[in-house]
Amino acid sequence: MRVFSSSIAIFLLVVFFGACSPNTKGSYSSFMYRPKNRAALTQGIRGTPLVRVKLYAGEATTVFAENFSFTTGKTTRRGSKSITITEAGIIEPQDTFTFKGKRYHGSLEVRPSKGRWLYVNHVPMDEYLTSVVSHEMSPSWNKEALKAQAVVARTYLLQKIKERAAEPYDVDTSTNYQVYGGVKKGDQTSRIAVSETHDEVLYFGTNLAQTFFHSSCGGTLASSEEVWGKSLPYLTAKNSTWCSAAPVYKWQVKISLNEISRHLKIKNIKALRVVKRSKSKRVKTIQVITSRGTKKVRADKFRIALGALKVKSTFFGVAKAGNSVVLTGRGFGHGVGMCQWGAKLEADAHGTSYKRILEHYFPGTSLRTLNSQRV
Repeated sequence: MRVFSSSIAIFLLVVFFGACSPNTKGSYSSFMYRPKNRAALTQGIRGTPLVRVKLYAGEATTVFAENFSFTTGKTTRRGSKSITITEAGIIEPQDTFTFKGKRYHGSLEVRPSKGRWLYVNHVPMDEYLTSVVSHEMSPSWNKEALKAQAVVARTYLLQKIKERAAEPYDVDTSTNYQVYGGVKKGDQTSRIAVSETHDEVLYFGTNLAQTFFHSSCGGTLASSEEVWGKSLPYLTAKNSTWCSAAPVYKWQVKISLNEISRHLKIKNIKALRVVKRSKSKRVKTIQVITSRGTKKVRADKFRIALGALKVKSTFFGVAKAGNSVVLTGRGFGHGVGMCQWGAKLEADAHGTSYKRILEHYFPGTSLRTLNSQRV
């Protein structure tokens, strides 16, 4: 979604990081530059692509590992149990490391950034994807749904690696990108799903597809144009009832007008009214009626202000109930791309393959196998 920066900038970053390698004998480099038309993917042992994940930015924090090396500049120190870092460098654990209560594969880069310490996990791509699939879906779900999620997550990740090549990290751990929580117990099925779709991604024409996903579409998929203003022929509004048995297919919530006033920072709200809907019938604009007049609020802003777990989507209706309003809605999330519950329930009910699931949610795209070093 963003584009490459200059090769020179990438080269300088890679040279700096290469100097931080804990291997003083040079038998392998943890970072490798890929020139010209290849993305600057960081590389691990035997060329395994690494993903740069921002874990945290803030005060110096203790990192735990049984055995590790810490390299800063040309100096490497070895230790065990824990380390609180107060200088830029890279921690290479013998196995995994624990940071803020979560366990991670790969190494941990620490660098100063805007008066704080930035902690970036350099993790092998398949380990990253295993974690994403395990946290975005339950590892106990149907393997075909997990495989579809793996392809979608891999395609999305490679887009981010391209866009953010000159940035200090590719993705973070939140829903701003994809949920990454490090090692998760019982992730074996997710690991198999990642392995069985190794290097598979979705393309539209000659470009990687934009592979968005959400929990439940509520029976109607939204278009990319209505949500983000960019029309894509494979992300259009259409009916999709695969998720009709999902626990978040329908929802209802009662919210007091006082609470809405507080979150929207609009005084004396008396009522709400839907004034505009999109092609998929999701709310675009809400009219807020106060004691002093009216004001229009975008539905996505309304949802964020009230909380995305409370107002699960913008696919809702509004009814007055005394000094409150009742929102009756469908679906969970923005509704664009793959419906996770739909993928799971369709695979459960009909044994639908991950390839058919991807065809349903991203029609017109093609599934291809890439050389993992080429984006």
